[in-house]
Amino acid sequence: MMIDIPPEPSTIQERIIEQRLLDCGLDRRGFTVSYEDYLQSIQVAIAPNSGATSENFACIKKAAGDEIVTFQDRAMFAAYTNFVSQLARPEMLAMMEARLNEAGLLEGFPDREDFGSLAEYAAALEVHAGIEPRSALRVSGDTIVFDQPDDPSDDEDADERYSNLFAVISYATTRDRLSFGFTGNAEIAD
Repeated sequence: MMIDIPPEPSTIQERIIEQRLLDCGLDRRGFTVSYEDYLQSIQVAIAPNSGATSENFACIKKAAGDEIVTFQDRAMFAAYTNFVSQLARPEMLAMMEARLNEAGLLEGFPDREDFGSLAEYAAALEVHAGIEPRSALRVSGDTIVFDQPDDPSDDEDADERYSNLFAVISYATTRDRLSFGFTGNAEIAD
């Protein structure tokens, strides 16, 4: 004999988020708010029948706080992710600038508009980080791609230079809204 056990009641935090989403104008039948053990977080899952639009993004972000928000609709999820990224962009740029300044790499940082092609800009970023031009970065379409060098283990300063390169790339791609990927990353083909 099997006994049906009712689901655990939602936590106060989950109910608060649910109410806030309702206050945003979302339809209760179109979203779930639940704690997910595997995420160690509350997840807000929003379906197309919630009535959510891009106009709701600010309200949804505020309602969910730091909890995980997903959309079943891929385009909507991508738009929301972009929205949240833009909110965090100024803080991220400030952190990256501090890192570059500490490493002595902020002064003289290459400007994208000074280069005729993305490949030339990528090479300038390598040089700025202390890497041989065209040795670690290449361009695929509109994406700067990191190609792992053959064997930098002979070079005792390689770790620092590649750390600097990733700091430089992170700053450039965030500041200039460039796309960045790694060799073997299927996402760069999209």
